[in-house]
Amino acid sequence: MSCLKKISLILMLGSSIALGNMKSAEGLPVVEIHNNNQTQPTTPNSAITYYDRGVAKSQLGYYLEAIEDYTQAIKINPNYAIAYYNRGNAYNQLGDYQKAIEDYNQAIKINPYSAVIYNNRGLTRNRLGDNQGAIEDFNQAINIDPDYAVAYNNRGNALNQLGDNQEAIEDYTQAISISPDYAPAYYNRGLSYNRLGDKQTGMYDFQKAATLAQQQENTTLYLQAQEQINQ
Repeated sequence: MSCLKKISLILMLGSSIALGNMKSAEGLPVVEIHNNNQTQPTTPNSAITYYDRGVAKSQLGYYLEAIEDYTQAIKINPNYAIAYYNRGNAYNQLGDYQKAIEDYNQAIKINPYSAVIYNNRGLTRNRLGDNQGAIEDFNQAINIDPDYAVAYNNRGNALNQLGDNQEAIEDYTQAISISPDYAPAYYNRGLSYNRLGDKQTGMYDFQKAATLAQQQENTTLYLQAQEQINQ
């Protein structure tokens, strides 16, 4: 089976776009395909069959129907961590953040070594206004995967919301060091520099974000960077 394409709420993990006029760009959940080496047989009523169908429905935007399939997969295999994870992503798409967190919690209990699950739970906590809890999750994601550029970017966003622009800049800079073409980190760092009164450095970051976004055909981020440049 081919690798599954990403799904996004507004942003995509590793290829994020900004939320709005002065909001930070963040990396958001993706759907991940199961390991093809799973020992469970693929039959019409197998957990993998329900899971794969849930993934397909998620890709089409049928999140309620996807949740039904993930739930069936979990009933058959209660230790199916990625089914909990992707059901959490579907709940996230529907704005049911508390249920999303519950599913991420369960996925972490089964698989406590997945950086992406901690990252996505952190994003969800952030949306619920729990910035400190979000930072704890991003810390854990980074502990598991020190080269996780998106988690640095997202931790920077949470720090920004707590008013710590300088530490946020450090996180965005680390994200850029890991992934030099990561346009959202430039955009977010530009916002932080602007808030600290360093308009010149902020302008450089907006210009860099716009150039990368245009190259990556990320129209939303390109327009938002241009808006900052033209102010």
